[in-house]
Amino acid sequence: MTHASPGPLKVFYGLNTTLDDPETATSRLAKKVQLDLNDPHLLIDILDPSTVDINKRRVGGNIKRDNAGGLTRDLTRRYNISNDEAYDLLKENHQSKIRSTLGNLAIEHSLPAIKLQYPFYKVKLSNKDARSFHRPSLGGLSLGPIYFDKPKVVKKKHLRGRDVPSIFEKAVDLSLADNSHILLLEYSEEYPAMLSSFGMGNRLVNYYRRKDNEDTARPKLDVGETAVLLPQDKSPFAIFGDVDPGQLMPTIHNAMFRAPVFKHNASHQDFLVVKSHTGVEGTKWFMRNMENLHVVGQEFPAVEVPGTHSRKVTDAAKKRLRMLSYRIYKKNRRLGKPGALKNDMILKHLPGSDIPQNRSKMREFMDYDKDRGWLPRKGETLPDEVTIRSWLKPEDIALLDAMQVGDRQLQDAGYNKDEEDIDREDEEDRDGQTLDQQLAPWQTSKNFLNACQGKAMLMLHGEGDPSGRGEAFSFIRTSMKGGFKEIGESIEDRLDAKRLKELGGHSYNVARQQKAYSEHIRRIWDSQSLSLSSGVQHENDVEMDDAIDGATTPAVHGLRTPSTSFGKPRRDDETASVFSRTSVSSQSGKVLKITRHVRDKYGKEEMQQEIIRDPKVIREYTKRRKALDLSNMRFVR
Repeated sequence: MTHASPGPLKVFYGLNTTLDDPETATSRLAKKVQLDLNDPHLLIDILDPSTVDINKRRVGGNIKRDNAGGLTRDLTRRYNISNDEAYDLLKENHQSKIRSTLGNLAIEHSLPAIKLQYPFYKVKLSNKDARSFHRPSLGGLSLGPIYFDKPKVVKKKHLRGRDVPSIFEKAVDLSLADNSHILLLEYSEEYPAMLSSFGMGNRLVNYYRRKDNEDTARPKLDVGETAVLLPQDKSPFAIFGDVDPGQLMPTIHNAMFRAPVFKHNASHQDFLVVKSHTGVEGTKWFMRNMENLHVVGQEFPAVEVPGTHSRKVTDAAKKRLRMLSYRIYKKNRRLGKPGALKNDMILKHLPGSDIPQNRSKMREFMDYDKDRGWLPRKGETLPDEVTIRSWLKPEDIALLDAMQVGDRQLQDAGYNKDEEDIDREDEEDRDGQTLDQQLAPWQTSKNFLNACQGKAMLMLHGEGDPSGRGEAFSFIRTSMKGGFKEIGESIEDRLDAKRLKELGGHSYNVARQQKAYSEHIRRIWDSQSLSLSSGVQHENDVEMDDAIDGATTPAVHGLRTPSTSFGKPRRDDETASVFSRTSVSSQSGKVLKITRHVRDKYGKEEMQQEIIRDPKVIREYTKRRKALDLSNMRFVR
């Protein structure tokens, strides 16, 4: 496009220049930039020389109107060339949030954990392991004299500059049989949703919130690392706990959950006995002092526990089979054995699986030879050990263990797909799930994460409260449309709900519900902190009158309710939770059948059956029976 009108040219092509003579301008620009006036991408603006006022021009091409009423052109606004203002908005922080340095802490694990070393990391938990997962049995205690060895001495200079896998290279390095410092954590929950496995790393982070922007304090404790929160930063516990200005909150942190911890002083009469057993050195005993004793509060999940039939479980099974196959193949070649894999080799390492299942999965990465067995595909390079270890992390196995424990608890409660389902009409809630199903770890972890994102609301109190007395949160989901009910609903609230319903509106007030929800969260958080941080010792006055055996029914008339809990007087007001995880309501609709072998007066053995329907008796019998079974367990040497 050619313009024949005379006048100065203003060209925007990476160059902002105003020239008086067009021909001179063209010849001068031709030495630097080749311009084509017919270029459709070239922006040319024809101006009247009388309207150009050099003194009124601004950088960037903004031209103001002069007194003669000339043409006004604000080319920066018209063409929006640089759009700098839009990029400046990205530099501003419009919402308070935790900085990435606090939310993405690196967690290092020992080498046995990275390798998923057996028997610490099993493919499938046995029924015995799943039932005693939270309280492993202390078996293998010697009845004879025990001789204690002197702990090994490790110097700090030998640990400098080394990473965690190289420091904890063997399982014996994790036995506490040396002079290293220890951190003892006691979980306040009877059944934590998830637990770290052997050799997995955790971080003890001491969160400190500044009082104001001028606060430069950085308090330091004996154990843990300090992380400073700005006044506008969100809490590391999302909406279910807060770190007040000037407060220092120690927190156990890993890739699966976060939980507040509270320091306690161990008694001078307590000591720690360590038993280390290896196939090379045998059994050794060590004695150490108790130090750095902490109580862990309620866990706040950071990831979801996978369901029993979720895709994560299937993918983990495939990856584990692939890891096992490559390792066996490489080990056979290294030892000079036939490298081909047989189906029996793999089957003994994967309990609970069968040959057809493994065959269908192995076809994805190996070829099968009828004469030799399974071999890597031709042309494919065998992955190295670092690559194999990266396929599955220790956290993935720990989450799978939590899933298996939850599934075992449901099966023990009668939820077995292979058997006829019992009648639970009295227990079912509006979603068609019973209390036991709602307390499954894959349900509670998902509910908590959705509640942190504002996509759901939790009951907070009542059924599902692990403390049973209002000192922990119930992760059972409730409706966001009036589903949350404050304890001790007042008459005014009921009248307001009735009045709103008659007017054709909602039967609840959204603002009032949200306010009550936030206040109740704060009340539970403060109650937990006050209870678990108390150092007052108390005696447990729950006594058992009769010892349980295989031929007697336990007596429950001797049980008394504890008057104190965590050193704090028990609350009997309406703010305490009525039900807990092991509440009576979870046993409604169930019966207990006890079969005994007794001898009659003639000395003949006969079988007697007794049906118990009292939920309290069922709960107490199950508790004592489990305690007896755990006490009789022994480790196999």
